Amino acid sequence: MITELNTRTIDLIVIISANLFNLLIVGIMLSRPFGYERLERICGVLSISLILPLGVAVAYNIANRREWWSYVLPLVLIAFLLLELLLDYILQYPFRQTRLLWPYLLLFYGGAMFMIGYSFLSIEKLGYLTLVTYFLNLLATWYSYTHVGY
Repeated sequence: MITELNTRTIDLIVIISANLFNLLIVGIMLSRPFGYERLERICGVLSISLILPLGVAVAYNIANRREWWSYVLPLVLIAFLLLELLLDYILQYPFRQTRLLWPYLLLFYGGAMFMIGYSFLSIEKLGYLTLVTYFLNLLATWYSYTHVGY
């Protein structure tokens, strides 16, 4: 049985994870032009660790038969984080110069945008926060791309 407290807690976990993801991407993207490889690595590992709270939230939402969006939307970000883990950390494959870049980017931007949707659908006021951190993510990504090309 779902209680309001449990559902709200799960929603907060997802929203906090979404905002942490955006801010960690800001850290990754701003570390690249300045050559802070250690900071980039730390932010990357921390972002991948968001698989855990998001996975718990998805399992809870499925088990409690919540609305479809409560588990589908976070699954896209989880898929991106798993792909990131596989390509950048396990295989250490230079995929950014291959055809894999487009599916990677689709999951990256889709996952981040779907978290905006989750935030607005669950706790509307926090949706605005997630939107702001997403725009910070975009600005940092643009800055990195214009300075180092990735």
